[in-house]
This record gives sequence, C-alpha cells and structure tokens, in this order.
Amino acid sequence: MIKPAQATDEQAFRDRMDAVFELLCRLSATVDVDYAPLFCPEDRRAIPNGRPIGETVEELPRIGVYDQEVIDQFGGLDAMFDPPPRYTATLDRDKTVIVETEQPWDQVNWRPPTDADFLENAAFADSDERAHHERHDFTDPFASLDTGAIGTDLCVPQDKIGPKFHNEDLELIHVRVDDQRNLRRLDTDTFVRNVVDDDPGDPAAFMMATLEEIPPDANADELMVSTILKDAIPPAFVRLDEPDGENVVTKVSNLDVDAPKVNLLIRLGRIAQAREFSDEELREMAQFLDQLDQLDDVEGIERAIRDRLL
Repeated sequence: MIKPAQATDEQAFRDRMDAVFELLCRLSATVDVDYAPLFCPEDRRAIPNGRPIGETVEELPRIGVYDQEVIDQFGGLDAMFDPPPRYTATLDRDKTVIVETEQPWDQVNWRPPTDADFLENAAFADSDERAHHERHDFTDPFASLDTGAIGTDLCVPQDKIGPKFHNEDLELIHVRVDDQRNLRRLDTDTFVRNVVDDDPGDPAAFMMATLEEIPPDANADELMVSTILKDAIPPAFVRLDEPDGENVVTKVSNLDVDAPKVNLLIRLGRIAQAREFSDEELREMAQFLDQLDQLDDVEGIERAIRDRLL
C-alpha cells in the first residue's frame, strides 16, 4: 500500500498521482499480483489477512488492482461497488484497476488516463448512473407486501453489521407483516424489524428506520438487521405463498457454496429487473438454483442462470 507525501500544489499533486498510478499498473501486471490496494484511508480495512483474498478483505481501497479470480471471489464488479466506481481499466494478465471516486486521495480532483500504453482499455462510469445509484441505493422488498403477507428475510445480528455480510452470519427468517408494518417470525411471533415503507432518502437513515419503532414486547438482544435492502432485490424474491414454501431467497440461502450469498442475490435481482422477469421466469430461476450447488463462485452461478434463462 502506497501513501505519497503531501504535494506542494494541485498540479504537483496531479503529476505525482499520474506517476504513482502508472507505477502501480506496470508493477501489478509485471509481477502478476492477485491484489494491490493503493490509497487506503486509515479507517479502511483493505489489507487481506489470509486467502481467499475476497473473503479476508473487509473493505476495498480507493484505488486497487485486482486479478479476475479475486474479482470473482468478491462476487463481481457489480457486487463490489454501489454506486459503480468512477473509473475502471484493464491491464495485461487479466488485471483490472479500479478508481472508486474523483478524490481517491486528499481533496484534489484527479483524472486517471484513458489512453496510455500500459492500459488495454479504460473508461469512466456514466455520471447519471452513479447519481442514480447514490439516490436509490436502498429499498425494502417487503414495502410492497400487504399486511398479513408472509415471506423470508435474510438477516444478521446487529453486531455483525459491516461492509460485507459473511455467509456464516446469515439467518433465514420466515416472517409475516403485522398490522403495525413490522416483520414478525412466523414460528414465535417475535419482532424482527420494521418494514420501511417510505424511503428517508439517506442510506444510513434507511438502516436506522428498520429498528426505529421497536414494540414493547421486543427483546433488544434478538433484534436483527436485514441484508437484502439493496434496491436490486425485488419483492418477488422474498414473497411466500405458503409458510413452508420456497422462493429465491430461500434457495440462495440453502446453497452449499462459499460464494457470498448476499452478493449473489443482488446479482440475480439485477438480472431479473433488467429483463423484467415474469412470475413464471422467477419461479424457474428459483427452481434452477437447486441444481447449482456444485458451482462455487458467483460468476459461475450467474453465467449458468444467464445461459438457462436469458
């Protein structure tokens, strides 16, 4: 990880950024690295402490180089960044360099190159698409379900909230929407969380709204946090027709894979939304997931579903 010294003025800063960026790209391709984080703030945990790298890096750096195998471990580029990163480029040896923001280090805007001999190709993300993701990051899939409806939420305990949700922390909970627009467990009728019907407009406020109105009978030690509040998750993924029924969330939860299951749900949701899947196609997606236990990475599962359904 490189942390260059403070430059004397903005142009000197940009010149230094250009030089360090080129050095990072050339070294990463020459040495054939799997993962090279650059410009990692002190509060980011972007240094792996083991392998697979995608399971031991808790947060991504502002600039980084990734081998394709590591990108697959994270669940693909779509799952790694939301909104999409500002800039991506490909290097020799199947490497991808990613710049997350306009100001990856210090408070000076810097523009990485799109035409350089050490880059195979490079592009900036569409600014409108980034703005759309920033504004519409969270949606509660239960918000469109009527009072009395049943479904499945995929949750973690409050102390497991983080930038990534690990499969071993996930709990599949069968729930119903009660008269107060709360989710309650079907088996014990205990409170799980609030349904967020109205978007407060801010991701942090959205998460807080899931536990904003806790009923008197709730056990504070048993409150859960939903992992499927990304706007990619459609209501059809969580809805159940009967208590012992199954849906896309239950199928993904039951997969015996190391791939991040929350990331897989997000990827599948984006496929379904982009193609405007019918109810029948969603049922076929859920049924097909039964056949995918032998695939151990998100890319392989997504590719199999695209080949089958698209």
